[in-house]
Amino acid sequence: MGSDRIIFLDIDGVLNCKRTPNPRKLPYIVDPPLLETFKRVVERTEAKVVLSSTWRYDPAGLFSAKHWGIPFIDAIPDMPGKPRRDEILAWLKLHGDVARFAVLDDDDDELDELPLFQPSTAAGIDEKIAEGLVAYPLGKTDQDMRCNRLKRLFQNIRSMVTGHKG
Repeated sequence: MGSDRIIFLDIDGVLNCKRTPNPRKLPYIVDPPLLETFKRVVERTEAKVVLSSTWRYDPAGLFSAKHWGIPFIDAIPDMPGKPRRDEILAWLKLHGDVARFAVLDDDDDELDELPLFQPSTAAGIDEKIAEGLVAYPLGKTDQDMRCNRLKRLFQNIRSMVTGHKG
């Protein structure tokens, strides 16, 4: 077993959300408070970040991720027609030095057996998800934070009323 901790990062719905200011409707936008929350997770866990976001297969998306300061070292392979789960497992197969990993994604793209930390699309990463995401790679828990549909509906309603707290 390796020593690296990996966080597979989706960006849309995690580092931006429905309330992220974007008056010109530009693609590849990050919400700075959400990014800071994520960067604190990376710092506390000393995890390496691998992009699993669709941003990874567009040069403008990769440029934007670097521009925003998203601390990633690699990206999962693009396997058209395959679920994200298969792309993550393919990356892991090529990198045997992974001790623990977690997936941070607002969507469950057949991630059934993977440790998924799933923020609300309306709010992005919040402190509760961040705390769970810190504990998991450090081995303090084996509990992921996968949301059921009803809970996600309530998260989205709450976020519309209160806004996200980065």
